[in-house]
Amino acid sequence: MQKLYVYILSKFLALKRRLHIIVYKVYNPYPTIPKNLFFSPSDIIKENCKLEYNKLNYLEKKKPHSKWKKNAKKKFIDLLCLNKNLYFKEVDRIKMPIKNGYSRTRIYVEFAKNRHAPIDIIMSDKFKKFKGIIICMQGTNSGAHLSIAEIKMPADIYKVINGSAIAIQAADKGFIAISYERIGFGERQERKLSKANPSPTIDFSFHSLILSKTSLGETVSEISILVKWLKNNYKNHPVWLKGYSAAGTAALVAAAADNNIDGVAIGGCIGLTKETLLDRGSTGYNDIPNFYEWMDQDTIISLVSPRPCIIVAGVKDHIWPYKYAIKALKVPKIIYKLENAINNLVLIKAKEGHTYYPEIMWPLIVKYLSNIK
Repeated sequence: MQKLYVYILSKFLALKRRLHIIVYKVYNPYPTIPKNLFFSPSDIIKENCKLEYNKLNYLEKKKPHSKWKKNAKKKFIDLLCLNKNLYFKEVDRIKMPIKNGYSRTRIYVEFAKNRHAPIDIIMSDKFKKFKGIIICMQGTNSGAHLSIAEIKMPADIYKVINGSAIAIQAADKGFIAISYERIGFGERQERKLSKANPSPTIDFSFHSLILSKTSLGETVSEISILVKWLKNNYKNHPVWLKGYSAAGTAALVAAAADNNIDGVAIGGCIGLTKETLLDRGSTGYNDIPNFYEWMDQDTIISLVSPRPCIIVAGVKDHIWPYKYAIKALKVPKIIYKLENAINNLVLIKAKEGHTYYPEIMWPLIVKYLSNIK
């Protein structure tokens, strides 16, 4: 009888909780917190943010920008914990299905022992000569298949309608499109851990931290190896990175760390740390130990200079709104101007929220790459 009673009671409490969430959006069975007391862990974070950080803040260093930039890049690369043991080995190459008018060649790549990834090369049949190469990456979505307009999950159809097919778009504009599957997503999602976290990046991110690595550093290391391979195999073709949201972060960080990357086109990922990352739940993907002690995102953007950095930010973006992007570009504008490249730093104000903006982004990318001699 006791087991039955416990079972019925647990089901009742579960139903009560669910109904409470439906009606009130939240379930909190605990006593009201007394006034002027702070129990939430995020309150601790906010107070810690008030301590002295950003030791490499350009506005406070008063050093020649070239020296500051050199020191900042060295520290940034140290913080990223890049993996220097990766390589590019082609394991297999096959033709993959794609809609009419395009070719899709898949390369299965080995980056290290027991570390592989699918890389798709997409071209439009309309072109014999290409403007350049665009490495296309998806954000925190179901996978890289969205870049070629494939629908595999229920929400994918909305993503495709809203402009997720960036590899197809790149091919349509006369570029060689490279669809790269980031670690933890799509075909590279976790399949072997017991009780893997539903978030695709949390397990890898925090397990990496235990090993003194970072998920961003591991991703950037792969991107750098891929860029090197592309430049060796497609001579005289500029290589750009394109991504939104978390993929925009990966693109920006990769360009800051690797000068072989010729430009970036990103969206939904620009803002200073306190106002963006620390104001919402974390997936671990953007977390770099000691990062905020030394710098903020404005330093990362500055490290891309003088190369083109095209940014689109939506005024209604619930994570990275335009108003925060403006603040994050204060220092980069100074650096780009000092390096006679102010026209290569572009921030476009979009009317909507956290989404793709192909109609805004592609004309700018084509413009910049068409001007390359």
